Amino acid sequence: MRLRFASALALGSVLALALAACSPATKGGPGNANGGGGQGQGGDGAGASQDQGGTDLGIGGMDTGTTSFQECAKATEAASTLPLHMFVAIDKSGSMADNDKWSKAKAAFVDFFQSPDNQSSKISVALRFWPDGGCNDVSCDVNACGVPQVDLGDLSDPAQVQKLTQLYNAKSPGGNTPMFAALGGAAKWGIENAQQGEGATATVIVFVTDGEPHGCNEDIGAIAQNAADAWATAKVATFAVGLAGSNEGDMQAIATAGNSTKPFLIGNGDAQAELAAALKEIQKTTLACVFAMPEPTGSDPIDPKQVNLSYTPANATPIAIGQVTDPSQCGAAGGWGWYYDDPENPHVIQLCPDLCDNVQKYEGGKIEVILGCETKPA
Repeated sequence: MRLRFASALALGSVLALALAACSPATKGGPGNANGGGGQGQGGDGAGASQDQGGTDLGIGGMDTGTTSFQECAKATEAASTLPLHMFVAIDKSGSMADNDKWSKAKAAFVDFFQSPDNQSSKISVALRFWPDGGCNDVSCDVNACGVPQVDLGDLSDPAQVQKLTQLYNAKSPGGNTPMFAALGGAAKWGIENAQQGEGATATVIVFVTDGEPHGCNEDIGAIAQNAADAWATAKVATFAVGLAGSNEGDMQAIATAGNSTKPFLIGNGDAQAELAAALKEIQKTTLACVFAMPEPTGSDPIDPKQVNLSYTPANATPIAIGQVTDPSQCGAAGGWGWYYDDPENPHVIQLCPDLCDNVQKYEGGKIEVILGCETKPA
């Protein structure tokens, strides 16, 4: 999988695909009533601030003209997010019995597995407890730790939900904390799964622990390197979830290496609710700004060089978003742009991080992918 992980897009945002068959007209178009106009043939729509409820979106000078794309559009269709494949690696060391952490974590995960929302969201989960079986602090067997005890399966399948729940109910705390082997196994699974998906799925690791390394390689740099390898090799993000007793610095090192920016730190208070919120945030964050390329509706293939994006904030004027060649160019575009996972054979359309961060602040926005018009550069 080649997709870049980014921050969350607001849940209220809608993606639509505008199927088109012509080239765009000149730039320019009407601005927002709050931000001024950008009309002019060949102009860049300068002056639009797209103020929403008194908050400036920070896009002054950006092209807000999308009428040329509307002239090309022939039809629209709702687009679905990428399928999410999640490897959940849960610490069951003896300290998980303290302060009712085990039962609270179990309740949060079982609720996540059984949630009707998740069962309709194309989420698949593979589950592995550690230390358990051959994944322990004696063998330190990364291969064993990379074999899920419940294979990957869709949460829409009642049989899969039952397997996940039954396995959790059958386990109890005990043993040490062989973090290196556990995360190494999770990374191995994540890389293999992502590469099999060829970019058409989002694969993540959810790594849960309540302690510091005890057994196997205890160097946090070496442990975090497993997460770094998963990201560098297959763009698999690692989300570090630290329950009470975990080392915040260790969790931060894993999150940073795994490209999830910061860990989820769960206290002893309302641990069940906090963990449930973390799981929901992981789901939202992973999928929010990454979208699958649309499938051709007829015999004609989709030309990657004839794709455009526009973003319409709630109650505001559409903004034409230009394409950058790769993630490293997002900064040069002021952070507002989009790119493919693979320009020659794209599976994924990805928003630049700053655009994603900005869009998530507002409910009710809409993103449209316009096909058939020559791609507008950022």
